[in-house]
Amino acid sequence: MLSLGFLRDYLKKTVYSRVGRQVFIYLGFFILVTLIVFSNFIGAQLDLKPGQISPRNIRSPHAAIITDEARTKELQEKAAQQVRKVYQEDRDALVEAEQDVNDTFVQINTIKGNEALSRQQKIEQLRVFLGNIINTHGLEGYTPSDLATYLVDANVEDIDSIRDGTLITLNNLMSQPITEEALPSVVDQVKVRSETLSYAPAARKVVEITTISALRPNLIYNAAATEEAIEEAVKQVLPVQRTIQQGQMIIREGDPVTQEHIDILKQLGVQRSAGFGVTLGGVALFVAILFMICIAYLQMYHREIFKQGRLMMLLGLIFLLIVAVAKGITVIQIGERPEINTLVGYLIPVSAGSMLVAILLNQQLAYLFTFVAAVFVGLLTQGNPVPFVATAFASGAVGVLWVSRLNQTGDLARSGLYIAGANIVTILTMSMLYTEMAASLVLTGVFFGVLNGFLSAILTIGLLPYLETVFSVTSMVKLLELSNPNQELLRKLLVEAPGTYHHSIMVGNLAESAAERIGAHSLTVRVGAYYHDIGKLKRPYFFVENQLASDNPHEKIAPSLSALIITSHIKDGVEMARGKRLPHQIIDFIEQHHGDSLVKYFYSRALEEDKEGNVNEETFRYEGPKPQSKEVALVMLADAVEAAVRSLQDPTPGRIEGMVRRIIKDRLNDGQLEECDLTFRDLNIIAESFSKVLTGVYHSRIEYPETLAREFEGRRGDLEDSNS
Repeated sequence: MLSLGFLRDYLKKTVYSRVGRQVFIYLGFFILVTLIVFSNFIGAQLDLKPGQISPRNIRSPHAAIITDEARTKELQEKAAQQVRKVYQEDRDALVEAEQDVNDTFVQINTIKGNEALSRQQKIEQLRVFLGNIINTHGLEGYTPSDLATYLVDANVEDIDSIRDGTLITLNNLMSQPITEEALPSVVDQVKVRSETLSYAPAARKVVEITTISALRPNLIYNAAATEEAIEEAVKQVLPVQRTIQQGQMIIREGDPVTQEHIDILKQLGVQRSAGFGVTLGGVALFVAILFMICIAYLQMYHREIFKQGRLMMLLGLIFLLIVAVAKGITVIQIGERPEINTLVGYLIPVSAGSMLVAILLNQQLAYLFTFVAAVFVGLLTQGNPVPFVATAFASGAVGVLWVSRLNQTGDLARSGLYIAGANIVTILTMSMLYTEMAASLVLTGVFFGVLNGFLSAILTIGLLPYLETVFSVTSMVKLLELSNPNQELLRKLLVEAPGTYHHSIMVGNLAESAAERIGAHSLTVRVGAYYHDIGKLKRPYFFVENQLASDNPHEKIAPSLSALIITSHIKDGVEMARGKRLPHQIIDFIEQHHGDSLVKYFYSRALEEDKEGNVNEETFRYEGPKPQSKEVALVMLADAVEAAVRSLQDPTPGRIEGMVRRIIKDRLNDGQLEECDLTFRDLNIIAESFSKVLTGVYHSRIEYPETLAREFEGRRGDLEDSNS
């Protein structure tokens, strides 16, 4: 019981921990995708056996050129049989044969010359010696005792003559090529050769058995070279090929299945060649490899997405939706036309997923998504996968390119036209490269491609708001909606705080112009600038840009209270934004655009009024935090710069640039930019961009009162920052 309780507690901790939840979610996506792909292999493949009766009509799902394996194998075997064996010369064969002859006669002479043996004993030993030779080689017609008696009675000169005749006969015979197979025929020639010698019959028989015992092949069989020659001959045999047309009948219902049928079905990818377990394992391994590649890519190049579980869930959900839709489309059957049913793969809306990833997550990541989704399209479709993969990738890439230039929500609807156009071009190209379809089938594929474009646009528009809401993602479309002047907060800002509204518009223009040059998200910057000061709606006339009359309420209250009112527009703005459900990215602009900077104007007034030095600087600082991104930092700098330059008496280009650079330097020295990723190069580009825009906008204006002018001369840019 204790172990079960421990296991239960451990599982609870694992499941409910953040890492545990992510692991289970990833595993769930992996299993679902694997099963979807695996179901395609189960449904599309047959498991027929030779001799089995076909349960239905089986047609070719696509056009293909197949190999007649039986005929090809027959031709290969014939070519292999015609290859001659490869031999190599044994240069030592003759030398070794001559040595055997000499050894034989040495033995004969040794026995013959042994004085310790009687004549009869010599004959007996020679009989045994010669009998062994005769028996070993299976010779017939030779009497060992007669030959032994002849050799014992022969003189030395006769023995030497017999040896010389044997060597001559041996050399004559071994001057021709002798293989192991040819050796018996050469042995048959020995007796013919010996008859040419003018020897006594017994002497010729000694020559014969001695020569036969010494004969050997002088050509050795080279198995490796022969096998190589056979392989080369087999390679030269071209496969016997047949063309199978799409929809062609392979086996009719009720016909017996032959091995030839099975070979054709295997090449068409219809016959299952492995068990379900092997197929499932292969699909799981393939899916796992692609998932690991994607995870490694996210870790290396998009860690901000990889570290957020909800964004990873969003990415997985989009991919799962596309795979599920692809599977659903591939099971569509249009009548009894398999060639048309195959073309429904052109309907799979991969570009919808690509655009959703580009809009909600990242455009670069969307290209990887498109590639991986296109690969899965190839797995799920029937027939040649290349046209479907190419079309899916081309349409997805065009979708990503289009949404990267999204300027208004209506552009999403127009994306369907561009995707349809990309599909038409790709389908026509693939039809020319990989198929020989009739014109009617090509037109059907093009029609499906056009439907694909509009289906992708509809899915994107329909799913986008739900995915944005569920996963709390701020997309470009959402930002475009928020930038509309008819939005409630912006319209209210225009009516109740017109000065702040126009200031925000100018800040947005400034920040956006610089964002494009330093690689920041320009649309986010512009929308963030529009809403960064909405907190001023609570007390608009306490801010100088909204003070249309000469009456300034700050002159009647203490500096500390003025600072409190000024800094509270941050908290008020955050509350308003949350009440209106603005995205957290926009709330970051409201909360961070002043950082923890000092309200210098009122702090200076407090110092002047309090001669005892009891002023607490923290009372006159914003609560922060400091800008956490370059987008928010851009709005901070644009906010301060626009307010300060607007107050210049004679805004010449030189004075404008000087003011811009001094304010940027002041923010840098105050540490307000230390938590964002702006570089010194970025700051220089920002200064140039701000100066260029401001020079084209501002002309000579009435200076502020003398006291404020002195403040600008001494602190450059502090006044408006304090009042904003």
